[in-house]
Amino acid sequence: MISLLSPHIRSTFAGVCLSIGLLGLSPSLQAQEKPLLIEKINPQLYLYTTFNTFEGTKYAANAVYLITKKGVILFDTPWDSTQYQPLLDSIKQKHNLPVIAVYATHWHEDRAGGFAYYNRIGIPTYATKMTNDLLKANHKAQATHLVSTNKTYSVGGQSFVLNFFGAGHSMDNVVVWFPEYKILDGGCFIKSSEAQDLGFTADGDIKSWKPSLARLLAKYPEINMVIPGHDAWKDKGQIKRTEALLTGGH
Repeated sequence: MISLLSPHIRSTFAGVCLSIGLLGLSPSLQAQEKPLLIEKINPQLYLYTTFNTFEGTKYAANAVYLITKKGVILFDTPWDSTQYQPLLDSIKQKHNLPVIAVYATHWHEDRAGGFAYYNRIGIPTYATKMTNDLLKANHKAQATHLVSTNKTYSVGGQSFVLNFFGAGHSMDNVVVWFPEYKILDGGCFIKSSEAQDLGFTADGDIKSWKPSLARLLAKYPEINMVIPGHDAWKDKGQIKRTEALLTGGH
């Protein structure tokens, strides 16, 4: 099931969860100059956005971090490699807490690209076995620890679950559920409400995506907030938009 794209194609496209032809990007996002944005979701959960450029156009990647009594947990790494350390510095300055763990929701560059850096400076990194196998197969740095899916983890008074509902954007994509807040970090498994298409799917399984999404909705029928992997995240309708795109809607 592993994609056999040539090295040239993979180096160009791997990790790009959004469509290069995306037309719905807001002008303010295209004009964004700050390489790192941090926004508060609630007192314990923050969203951070980093950017990368393809053919002269800048795109955004969303990820979250969780404040616990023991320290901060990152879910996914910055897409921009120049922001690996600045993110840590910003968190330390903002919260006076260290980052104690980094989890990846799948193997692409915008999610696990920072593993090599965080491994080097001694921060524990976590991924599923499938994600680690794909990282290894694609000659990328692997997580130092394996994580189980569909299990509640409790750290410093906070809880989260990494769920795997099946293939979609990638073969290994997981989502993160924060049960106390009923917030879903969908990663690239969930599209933005303004997405124009499914984006990069060469490493995934489009036919499996819709039933995988149905399993997610059966598990979590009540969700207060859904965070997509890319683009605008404050709007509602991300799941409906993802469903529409999977059924050929526009």
